[in-house]
Amino acid sequence: MLKKILLFLLLTVNVVFAITIKHADHSTFYRVVLQTNKPVKFKTEIISGKILSIKIKEKSKRVNKKLIKNRYIKSLDVLYSKNYTEFIFETTHKIKDFKIHTLKHPYRIVIDFYKKSQKTTTSYEDPIYKLIVQYERKRRYVYSDGKHFRKKIIVIDPGHGGRDPGAIANGLIEKNVNLKIAKRLKRILEKDPRFKVCLTRYTDRYVGLYERTVIAVRKKADLFISIHCNSSPSHSESGTYVYTLNLRGAKSKLARLVEQRENKAVIRYVRVSANPLVNRIVADLAISTTMTEGRTFAYYLRRHLRKVTVFRDIDSANFAVLKTPGIPSVLIETLYLTDKHDAQLLRNDEFLDSFAYSIYDAIVDYFFRE
Repeated sequence: MLKKILLFLLLTVNVVFAITIKHADHSTFYRVVLQTNKPVKFKTEIISGKILSIKIKEKSKRVNKKLIKNRYIKSLDVLYSKNYTEFIFETTHKIKDFKIHTLKHPYRIVIDFYKKSQKTTTSYEDPIYKLIVQYERKRRYVYSDGKHFRKKIIVIDPGHGGRDPGAIANGLIEKNVNLKIAKRLKRILEKDPRFKVCLTRYTDRYVGLYERTVIAVRKKADLFISIHCNSSPSHSESGTYVYTLNLRGAKSKLARLVEQRENKAVIRYVRVSANPLVNRIVADLAISTTMTEGRTFAYYLRRHLRKVTVFRDIDSANFAVLKTPGIPSVLIETLYLTDKHDAQLLRNDEFLDSFAYSIYDAIVDYFFRE
């Protein structure tokens, strides 16, 4: 009987999906190879100029990622979930160009990061290109005049309030929990002289979704964070989600359910000119920045929040509150009020402090990590 059990365990170990990382530095490109023991489905996404995500549709055992850290690859995060393994590469330089192909026997995913762009560069005389460059430089500068430090302005949005209680379950009211977390995060940020903080509401009062975005625009926010709690009719969902803006709507059924609950107002375009064409161009550029930079910040959130909570996913939805033109924006669904274990954590002051500190760490990394 013992021999049968040992044989079964050996066979089980042999079929465990495994990924091996190999890498090499070439004159014109840096190569990373993800070798698997069978063909896999995967997708890639550039989150920002320096972050590349490769999501493999397989759950893998732990990967040794120490070898990959070098002068070109600044960091590598490997995220494991029930259905996939995701590799997030952060490079020291902007990813100008890269190519991905596969090889067989054994199956390999080959990523070549080119050190010089293989494509024709955009002319610096292009006025639209110059506008984008100037806009990004203005947003990312740490020092406004070379001498005096310019504080980063963070607008924290405690969801719901007043006549809008949000979800109610297990003796908790969402609007109160949201405000409690927001105030904790505000106190933490204000201890850091690099930040200036504003809340969209400081008390239990109703604030419309459009008004919340207007507050962020008027404050000239560098980052907008909306705090919420989740709920589920089935009472079986749990964990933390982060949502970013997607004008095409939600990617998943779960995101659509949340979107229907939160998105009850329509955000108008910001009028900057009497010329409607100019308004459209500026609005498109601003919303594009909101989406791409919000997604980048979401990855920093996941890196830190997974240390203190069960982090489920980053998703995207067409939330009205996230339509803050030109301001990186995220909506954090802290935990599920409808899950008894999650609700117990939401009553725990130590957990709320740890959660708020993790958001703070993500903010610091997003703005100041070299």
